[in-house]
Amino acid sequence: MKAKLHEHEIRILKALENRKSITMSELVEKTNLVKDSIEKASHWLEIKGLLDIKKHTKYIVEITKEGKEYVEHGLPERNLLDMVNRGKIEINELKNEVKNFSVALVWIKRNEWVKIINGKLILTNRGKNAVNEKTEEEIILSQLDEGKHYLNEFPKETIKNLEKRGLIKIKPETKKEFFLTKKAKEILPKLELKEEIGQITPTIIVRREWEKKELRKYDISIPSPKINPTKKHFMRQIIEYIRQIWLDMGFKEMQGPIVETSFWNFDALYQPQDHPARDLADTFYMKIPDKGKLPDRNLVSAVAQTHENGWTTNSKGWQYKWDPEFSRKCVLRTHTTSLSARTLASLKPEDLPAKFFSVGRCCINETLDWKHLAEFYQTDGIVVDENVTFKDLLGYLTRYFNKLGFKKIRFRPSYFPYTEMSVEAEVWNEEKKEWVELAGAGMFRPEVVKPLLGKDIPVLAWGPSLDRIVMDKYEIKDIRELYWNDLKMLREAKLWLR
Repeated sequence: MKAKLHEHEIRILKALENRKSITMSELVEKTNLVKDSIEKASHWLEIKGLLDIKKHTKYIVEITKEGKEYVEHGLPERNLLDMVNRGKIEINELKNEVKNFSVALVWIKRNEWVKIINGKLILTNRGKNAVNEKTEEEIILSQLDEGKHYLNEFPKETIKNLEKRGLIKIKPETKKEFFLTKKAKEILPKLELKEEIGQITPTIIVRREWEKKELRKYDISIPSPKINPTKKHFMRQIIEYIRQIWLDMGFKEMQGPIVETSFWNFDALYQPQDHPARDLADTFYMKIPDKGKLPDRNLVSAVAQTHENGWTTNSKGWQYKWDPEFSRKCVLRTHTTSLSARTLASLKPEDLPAKFFSVGRCCINETLDWKHLAEFYQTDGIVVDENVTFKDLLGYLTRYFNKLGFKKIRFRPSYFPYTEMSVEAEVWNEEKKEWVELAGAGMFRPEVVKPLLGKDIPVLAWGPSLDRIVMDKYEIKDIRELYWNDLKMLREAKLWLR
């Protein structure tokens, strides 16, 4: 046999020589090993195909602390029955005299030992017979108090009632029986039991024991037990990694509510109130809270005028009457760009230049299928600086996707309601041999920047998705698998390494 056997493993095999099988207690006696050592060694013998282990499970019934008290002082229903038999029948009086009266009353009625008439307990014929007869419950509790018993010794219904009452508990007891395999029987005559050194210690070196005994060899090719270490969900890993990318690039994080007003989610981003994306078919509107508060009056006025006539942005606006009440409606945010709008409105001249990012959940009223979810993660970013250009935007995105491991990135012109110029970033998928769109980006329009910031300066903006990145890296075909929390998938998922 190629694999070297441990001294404990040989002891177990030798104990089985000329025997059909052996139990754990017999192994402890014959090998002089403790149970834990036998458990470990027998497990390895099983992996090596030298031992068959059969498990036999029986269930033990044990009495609880409360059950022991009832054995000593009587079941509540028995104590109540005795009181009624002695002539105390007024419920109001018995409440104070019988411990656990409510429990006693439930069971004395269930056993049909009494009838309740005008606030009094009246013994039935069954109750009179029960005065001098122990119930099955009482008999079983007495037996359990005296020693060990197995589940199959008692009536199922009675055990069920006692377990419900917390008077007993049922525990599995597993016994193992060990058998030699055909392979083990072939090698057993050749095995010699020698004392080995498994770990070098200072004492062994000083006494030079290593010269007299064999050093144990280890076979690294034998199968080992699979270990499932604790680790973060892969979605959490990528979110933390992306967060660190932006922090390393000098960005500050934006945070805000997932329940947002239409003002910040749509109006502040110059999206007209009759835009299809604001229909119930695309957006989740809240029932509670139905509406939220609008911000500063001057800011609201600037946004309203920009929608209606362009305000001072050299635009004609959308040419309609802006409705402040519609703007107050609460929604589940449809993008984290609402955080960019909030942040722009909060900046002061001394804060500039500034760079911000966000990673958060968004919701869209989508029909669920293999590539669409109603809830998803998005990362947003803005750079506010008098001196940035469209070329800087492409540079930031290129660096971001490079850090995510994408080598080939390209950009193509696109259209978004609140950016101009606008672009879509695509990365090359080597496996599928195709370009995959991962981000929409652009420079915020004056209609977005000036009402929020007070002046029109360049603001770079982007909103890459996360889900497609994760699906690509983990070879997930159905987007719903990202949130199924399937244990097998989570255990086998590789760690997201930088």
